[in-house]
Amino acid sequence: MTPDRTARLEDQLGPLEPPFRSRGEAQVGRLLDRYGLPFVYEPATLVYDRGRYRRWHPDFQLPHYGGLIVEYAGMMDVPDYAAGIRHKRRAYARNGLRALFIYPRDLRGPSWPERLVERIRRAGTDYPRPTYGHRTYWGRPAYARRAYRRSPPYRATVRRFYRRAW
Repeated sequence: MTPDRTARLEDQLGPLEPPFRSRGEAQVGRLLDRYGLPFVYEPATLVYDRGRYRRWHPDFQLPHYGGLIVEYAGMMDVPDYAAGIRHKRRAYARNGLRALFIYPRDLRGPSWPERLVERIRRAGTDYPRPTYGHRTYWGRPAYARRAYRRSPPYRATVRRFYRRAW
């Protein structure tokens, strides 16, 4: 079957790219693809939020940039949506997850792709890494984290998250 030369490029590429939830996410996804930045679209991520472990699906995760999460926040003029994005930003920071939030204003202007890629590269390399060993991250010393990870409530949460038999 030969490709239809009169079809739009978006129509030809549509079956090859993930089903993005919004036009802004599609722009960011195409930009990452164009610049050769490997990404995972909406990966399941375990986040401790409001006293429970929850499964969140961030928009993009960049494995070659230390697991940097890229979130597109397209409706900041809606108050409830903006509050949710602020909450998400705080939850990612509390969990030690590196996140970069992209807004519609970031996708405007003549050189927006270069600016956005530069922001992603800076966020992926200059972000402080969590420390290990005798130091703490997530507010707990290493021995407390190990003990907690062996506890039944934590294991039950992880089992539910990954949905496989242990």
